[in-house]
Amino acid sequence: MKNTDGNDKSKINGFAAETLKGKTIGIAGFGHLGSSIVSALLAHGFPKERLLISCGGRGETLERLRAAGLGRCLTDNAALMSRADIILLAARPQNLLDFRGLAVKKGAFIISFMAGISLETLQEIFSAELCRVMCSGPETIADGLGVGVSFPAESRSCAVLEAAGLKVLNISCESELNSFTVGICLPPILLNIEIDEEEKKSALFEMSKRYPVYRELTPWIERVAAAHAGDKSGASLANVSTKGGVTEAMTTALKNGAAFSEALVAGLTRNDELCAGLRRKFAASAA
Repeated sequence: MKNTDGNDKSKINGFAAETLKGKTIGIAGFGHLGSSIVSALLAHGFPKERLLISCGGRGETLERLRAAGLGRCLTDNAALMSRADIILLAARPQNLLDFRGLAVKKGAFIISFMAGISLETLQEIFSAELCRVMCSGPETIADGLGVGVSFPAESRSCAVLEAAGLKVLNISCESELNSFTVGICLPPILLNIEIDEEEKKSALFEMSKRYPVYRELTPWIERVAAAHAGDKSGASLANVSTKGGVTEAMTTALKNGAAFSEALVAGLTRNDELCAGLRRKFAASAA
């Protein structure tokens, strides 16, 4: 299959095609994550005319949208929420309250990619069916190595991930989704910081006993690290690091002499702290 620019595209088929048939997908947020999801959907054959995109309106972002031929998909949050059948929240978690009070299309399904925003908090903002999703970084999605999880595991969220070329891993609870967030940060760390092989295997095995998703995630970590073995420049680490974030917590621990297992604990702890901070912020806003 070819798009209008003449580039080959693989066609969405099977479960994902049937689930998304005739559906309009709205992506709220066109940063690194939102744009990578849009690119992956288009690359796998999702029709451009059934995409709606909203963003903060920065000149650079608008230029990227137009350069990608997506100018006609651009709309605002209110129109996106009222028109899309499936809504992907790919904006920064701090921007969640931008969606408060917006009318959602009847029967629409909301998929939140916002890290650290619990289902409980989302349900206080939206009167619609929803779920939380996390996926690996934009580089892995572009490379065809993307993985994702959904909680609850729902047909529409799994279909969107599959339509974007991601492999869906199974999780059983929301805490497992949070542990997945730590795991997807590991490949660039392993590429740039020397870790004893046995120490790494032991720590990841212990994680798999506590969080079963690591039974599938550990081979993925190894596969991505191997695929980028020549990229030990630090750029891949910088791309997934944010000030005060999970990756920084783990790299700081390792650079300070912590064992790999202790670094994983530091990542989990920092993720919990970030989630708690966002809960407090939204609770204060609602008061």
